[in-house]
Amino acid sequence: GRGGKAAGAGGGSRGDKTLEDGSLSWENTIYVQGLPASARMHEIAEFFGGIGPIKKSKKSHNQGEPTIHLYKDKRTGQPKGDGTISYEEPSTARAAIDWFSGKPFGPPGAYPTSSLTVTIATRPDANRFGKGGGGGGGGGSG
Repeated sequence: GRGGKAAGAGGGSRGDKTLEDGSLSWENTIYVQGLPASARMHEIAEFFGGIGPIKKSKKSHNQGEPTIHLYKDKRTGQPKGDGTISYEEPSTARAAIDWFSGKPFGPPGAYPTSSLTVTIATRPDANRFGKGGGGGGGGGSG
């Protein structure tokens, strides 16, 4: 019999690093907080693409689009002001942290009250993902 991990287990992509808590850090992807709710996808792509190429999606439904994922409020469907942006290179993602963190979003004066927080994105370890996930839903009777 063969021991060890099954080929392809974990599904980590090139450049991922496992952190101490078991989550994976996405070396070429930044997590951005503080985006104005009114910011449009093309504005975000232009702004963050200013320091280096954003990875293009290979998924069929948005092929060739920049790999930007904005989180939305589950109830209202409105953007929550945070999301992830994947660059072609990990070095660009690291540069984006220094370049954009603490700065307002967009061209000068466009969103003067915004202040961005930029970090390397992480995703939970696939093995821990099943535990304690989901949640919410259904009220009690009475």
